[in-house]
Amino acid sequence: MIAIEGLYAFIAIAETGNFSRAADKLGVVQSVVSKRLRRLEDQLGTQLVDRSNRTNINLTRAGKVFVEQALHSIATLERTEQVGRNIGRGTSGPLRIGFVFSATLNGALKALLSFAYARFPGLSLQPMLMDTPEQVHRLQTGEIDIALLRPRPSYPQGCQSQIIQSEPLSLYISGANPLSRVKRLEARHLHQERFIVPQFEERVGLIESIHRLARAGKFESPQIVRTGDFVTAACLAATGYGVTLAPSSLSQFRVDNLHECSLLDHYDTVDMACVWRLDAPREIIRMVDEWCLAQFKQGNPLRD
Repeated sequence: MIAIEGLYAFIAIAETGNFSRAADKLGVVQSVVSKRLRRLEDQLGTQLVDRSNRTNINLTRAGKVFVEQALHSIATLERTEQVGRNIGRGTSGPLRIGFVFSATLNGALKALLSFAYARFPGLSLQPMLMDTPEQVHRLQTGEIDIALLRPRPSYPQGCQSQIIQSEPLSLYISGANPLSRVKRLEARHLHQERFIVPQFEERVGLIESIHRLARAGKFESPQIVRTGDFVTAACLAATGYGVTLAPSSLSQFRVDNLHECSLLDHYDTVDMACVWRLDAPREIIRMVDEWCLAQFKQGNPLRD
């Protein structure tokens, strides 16, 4: 394989027309330039430089043809080196972001993508919709770099987390449900309702909020129907199959016959966290740190 030093030596000779000036340009002695050129010519099996006039070097026919390819190769290698450095720093290359569906409704995903793109336009942004347990798993396996998810008591080793927002929980019910017409709705009115929960077998998160609601209404834990996402939960609630307790930003997802209600005697919130791997490129870590700090300082910037 051709050594890059030989290409640099040949290009310097072609540009300066002199071995001595080429050596000065490369910061080496003249004998090194001569050796590198000779090695290149040996590898190619042809003479690139006419040495008959040592003070005014001319390229051979082969040299004149080859110099364009040499320049192109050097430019490609330099671009490749720069891309590699940028990937190592995190200013280019893929940025894999997991997010829960509600992050699209409350503005968290858009805010993060906008911040990242403004800082590093060379990044290949790769947002991936997935539930919180899946994001935790993929953080652990290194399949995603950043996660927008519902907080958990712990995260995989080598990750850092920050709560980035808190929003109220609302009750969503069908317009056909008599409770939709109750003007002063209280927790006790829900004692016979079936709750649709967009989590699988999770024991933290929204299921805890439903248990707190049941205690506030002084009734036993209600019947639970588990779904995979808020879209399914909202559609089921709109049919009258049950009610769902969800972030207030779900109201932005328009579903016919779905009503958002608040309770007079019970108020609860749900948080969203940003979690990122600490072995991500340093510029990515710095960028996420800055973004999360900005959200924290602004209080609750993702909600109007």
